[in-house]
Order: sequence, then C-alpha cells, then structure tokens
Amino acid sequence: MRKSRHCGGAWRLMLPVIASVFPVLLLNAVTDGESEMTAAHRRAIVCSLALVADDASDADVDAAFASRVSRTRIGKMDAHEERTGGAVTGLAFEMVGKGFSGQMKGILAIDPSVKKIRGVRIYKDREKKTRGGKIKNLSWLSKFSGLSLMRAGGFGVKISSKEKGPNVVDSITGATRTVHGLKSMINSAIAGYLAGGVLLEPLELELGVDAVTRATPGYPKHLQEPPHLRKEVKRETLFVAAGVTNLSFGKPVTSGMEEEPIIGELNQITDGVKKSGRFDFVELDPGPQWVQVDLGAIRVLEAIVVWHYYKNPVIYSDVVVRTSTEPKFGDGALTLFNNDHDNSTGLGKGTNTAYFARWWGELVDARGDDKNGTRARYVRVHSNGGASVDDMTRFVEIAVYGKGQELSDE
Repeated sequence: MRKSRHCGGAWRLMLPVIASVFPVLLLNAVTDGESEMTAAHRRAIVCSLALVADDASDADVDAAFASRVSRTRIGKMDAHEERTGGAVTGLAFEMVGKGFSGQMKGILAIDPSVKKIRGVRIYKDREKKTRGGKIKNLSWLSKFSGLSLMRAGGFGVKISSKEKGPNVVDSITGATRTVHGLKSMINSAIAGYLAGGVLLEPLELELGVDAVTRATPGYPKHLQEPPHLRKEVKRETLFVAAGVTNLSFGKPVTSGMEEEPIIGELNQITDGVKKSGRFDFVELDPGPQWVQVDLGAIRVLEAIVVWHYYKNPVIYSDVVVRTSTEPKFGDGALTLFNNDHDNSTGLGKGTNTAYFARWWGELVDARGDDKNGTRARYVRVHSNGGASVDDMTRFVEIAVYGKGQELSDE
C-alpha cells in the first residue's frame, strides 16, 4: 500500500560439412524458401508500381522487374525505384509491421512527382483468411491508389468505418488489429519518406488493457470552462525514430516541495503504472507545484507523456513541460508545452490548450522544428491544481521517450 502523510561463425564453418552429407536437403531448405519469397516479393513490387497486372505470369513479372526496377536507398530506408527514360518515376518502399497473428510484410509504392500512392501490396502475413487475411483483397487495396501522401492537418492515410473524407479508406469488419497494423506500416513508410528517408515507427505508449484504468468520465455539470479548453478529438499518431524507448522508467524524481507528497511517493511517477486508482497517484500540496525526472545522462528526447489523475473529469491548470541539461533549469532550459494562458506561473504566457486529463495521457512532441529531438537530462513538469475539481495537483506517471545513448555535455 502506498504511504500517506496523513496515514554465428561456427555455423558458417559447418555448412560445407552439412552440405556434403545432406546436399539435397540443404539445397531445398535454402532455395525453396528463398525462391518462394523472392517471387512473392518481386510480384508485390512490380504490381504495386502497376508495371504488370496482378494476374501476370511469373515470366512477365520477372521481365518487368529486371528491365524497370532497381534497388536503392532513400536515406536509411530500403526501396526500389522504377525508371522510365532515365528518370525515377516510381518508388516502392519496404513495409514491416504486426498484424493480429504475427508479422506482416508489404510494399508501398508512390509516385514521387505528385506525392501520391501508386499502390499497396502485402506479400507475407499470417492472418486468417476470413478476417485479417482480407487486407490482401485487391479490390480493397485498390482504394489506396491515388491517395495523397499529405492531408489536412497531417500526412498519411486513415482506415475507418466511421470517418469519411479525403485519405480515408473504409475498414474491414472484424479485422481491427490487422487493419491497425497495416495503417501503421503505411504511415510509417510515408512519414519516413517525407522526412528524407528516416526510419520511423509509431510511438508505442504501452496502453494495453491491463496497463491503464480505462475510465473516460463524462462532462461535469456547471463547469466553468477555461477559455482555451480544446475540443476532444482522437490524437494523431506520433512517428518517432526507430528504437525509441521509455528513458524515464525507474529514474529518480524530485519535487519543488520541502516535504514529502501528501499521498503516495515520488518514485511512483516513473514506475510504469499508469492506472488511476486509489493508490496509483501522487498528491502534491495546493498551489503551483513541479516534479522533475533525472534521466541520468543527456539523451535525445522525442516525446514526453504526462498522466495526471484522470478517474474524475479534471482539467489541470498551468501545465508546463520543460527540459534542461542541468538540474537548476537555467538559461538553457527549453519549454516544450505551456497552457498557462495568463502567465500565473511566471514562466511565460503559453499558447497550448487546456485539456481534460484522460487515460491516454497528454503527449508533448519533443522532436523540435528540425525533427532531430531535444538534448536534455532533466524533465520538469509544472501544474497548478485541478481547476475543475480542487487546487490539488495529482500525478500518475511521466514517460520520457528517446534514444538510450548518452551524450556529452558539450
């Protein structure tokens, strides 16, 4: 119970021996798998580029691949380019993701001249034919062809049975997880291409069924809305550099208070528990307060996610998220988020919106204008009570996502 103040090389050497004893078995084990995957892979590339019809013969597929397609790299991304008269007229990017039953692999082909999707094909998956397997249906995949890489307010595609509009493809009934995986694959490839060939992946916040209290309280009666309260809409996926992890897990936390928290312990804020139950939050003294996470070394940060207590409908006031390379947050400190609209904290007037605390957390983009991330060792989050309930600040979790390598102080 939480406390309360108030209570490989050897294998290569063996190959010739194995081959001499089991030559046919070894040959089949290698070439059968490779030829099958290579044929499917090549077909996915040339068909997504619309160089041949999907029912073309293997000979026609191989001929189109040999005469029109060559392997290339766009930044760090594996790709294949289609050339016509010496000019690059199409790009086919490799996609890898996770469906309901396992790994999926596919191809996203684009027309680089008009920034539109040429085609999408899946060449390897383990999905069941009756549900997730329908993502390989050519009539459904054809709905992606011609969609723009960009859309109002962002980029990429949406797959939904409820939403309509540009860049929205109707979903497949009963295949939610498979469709979600495919959408992430497509949008990761688009995001990476638009960023100049950076390997990107959707930020995973680990919000599984047992990870959070999935409570979304109703709108409270007689609420005096702050003037900058935003409308609740589904948050866009943030795509970050591949290999990003939660750097703050288990890291030490301090606060601006002289005494211990009223409820809970500061180390709960980085313990990975995002639930909002009776003993799952840390309650600080009334008025403006802050907590600070020490990552142990300077890192490159991509995102910061803050969970306040959210089981009741609470709007927390004057939320400010700052980073620094030194613990006292001097001149080099950066402000990444600030919804203090009247500068009551003295940290400057903020332009971000107020929001209801929810189980999915408030995500702060730390990639910067150049998308290269923010160098920092310390993350400090300010808050000034729950305006819609009382003047107490209650934190559940702070997660800081970035690269694990240490950087010098220079």
